[in-house]
Amino acid sequence: MDRRLIRTAVFGSPDSDEPALCPETPEELDAFRREHEDVTIWCGTMFEGGCGRQLMTRRCTDKICHFAHYGSGGEGHQCGRKERGKDSADHLFAKAHLASWLRELGIAAEFTYPEPRGSAVVIRLEDGRSLLVHLDRNRPVAWNNEAWETILGPGVRMAPGVLAQRGYVHRIRFDDRPEGGRTMQFGTELPGEGTTWGSLVDAVLTPENLLHTTKPAAIHAPAPAVQQVTAPAGRAIVTVAPSTAHTASVARQADSVRRALLRLDIALRDHPRGVLPAVETIRRLLEADQEPHEAARLRIALGRGERWLEERARRRRAVVERLQERPAPELYRQAAELMKDPDASAEEREIVAAVEARARRVQEQERAAREQERAARREAEDRERAERRATAEREWAERAERRAAEKAEAKERSVLQARVEKAQKLAPAVRGALKKAAREQRTTTWSEIQQKTGLHQLGRLDHEDKVELLSLVESDTAPDTPLWSALLAADGDSAALRLHRDVSHRLSRPLPPNDADLINQLAAERTQLHRPW
Repeated sequence: MDRRLIRTAVFGSPDSDEPALCPETPEELDAFRREHEDVTIWCGTMFEGGCGRQLMTRRCTDKICHFAHYGSGGEGHQCGRKERGKDSADHLFAKAHLASWLRELGIAAEFTYPEPRGSAVVIRLEDGRSLLVHLDRNRPVAWNNEAWETILGPGVRMAPGVLAQRGYVHRIRFDDRPEGGRTMQFGTELPGEGTTWGSLVDAVLTPENLLHTTKPAAIHAPAPAVQQVTAPAGRAIVTVAPSTAHTASVARQADSVRRALLRLDIALRDHPRGVLPAVETIRRLLEADQEPHEAARLRIALGRGERWLEERARRRRAVVERLQERPAPELYRQAAELMKDPDASAEEREIVAAVEARARRVQEQERAAREQERAARREAEDRERAERRATAEREWAERAERRAAEKAEAKERSVLQARVEKAQKLAPAVRGALKKAAREQRTTTWSEIQQKTGLHQLGRLDHEDKVELLSLVESDTAPDTPLWSALLAADGDSAALRLHRDVSHRLSRPLPPNDADLINQLAAERTQLHRPW
């Protein structure tokens, strides 16, 4: 997460200590905006370095949603806040939850924030006792302070041996709410057992102890409180006398009325599904005998709870109706959350379930369509890859074939060039030997020419070499005169006849198709060559 993004603020004014936490997702931010559309948001002075300027919310899809200063894109004002993450408002959330808890217990208290802001919260009770909530993870806990009880915040560590010496340590921790804000849990850490967590409802403040009802017997009494305190104007300070009763029995005798009121207050603020059970508890208490002032408190709280339930029911009906008209994803999420209410009707649940079933079918159809589209795309990609591969293979084969042809052609040119060069050297001597045989009115052979000319290369000539050689020999022979090479085909053997045919073809001279006629033609041509010189 980008630590420069502002996640926390305060509602109402720059000096307010009512904390605000910006939701992370766009959908949660939309709900947050609707809930607080008439409330201003500020970079409060209760934050270390807070500038006191007004903030706005920014809805983002590429990063988490966050607060931002008005005009933060321009020059000028600089905010000096050192911490901007969600933990930067822990002192304000701790104060809000503890103030609500003490108010439901009927205990007046004064809250202060020591410097640096955010490091701690000090609660001074009306009987002179004080509670210290230590939140600074970078500073050691001063256990010898003036506080009657010390509570450690999230992630705060203790020095070795402190837990064993004290026998217990109280802690608090926070959890984010989807629509913004944070809930607080209270826990007690015991040696060898870890921390048992619960709601503030499970915490009981007695004249001797601040204890967790699930572990009452393990809590030692803190140092005695200061008893002589001057009462503030308009308020009476009740001196609490020490009790000798066992702390476990004290926890069991906790005021049921105050606990019921506290449960309702916490449910209204943090746990909507707990409102109906809390209201039912208050109704049962009103059915029993109560002191007049307690009954009055219960009736006021019952009215608050019933009004909340009625408003919740109206909202639930409105969301379900809108969902039937326009089944949008955001409305479905709201309806699904509202159906968790224990007093949601069966009809409402059926409607939401039917919408959910339709949405699931649509999702399945869309998923099937997407899968079909992906399959078609994969098939097209496979075909394209196969075509590219076939094209590449064909081009490679063509290139290989061209290279082989070029290589063969080059080799053939080389062989032909060597043959021509060889023939050029031998042609004059062979021409001379043939002409001499004609003057002497006889035929000749290759062996005889080799013997008389001394050209031993003639014995190593193949058929093509001889064709090339005789073609050069006859290059200056007139077209209407016989070829001198006719004297080499006198015996009429097939090799000699083939050689004469190939030489004549090279020189574009017509020949009879059968060997018998060719032999007769050769005999006539030799007669012409043997004419008197």
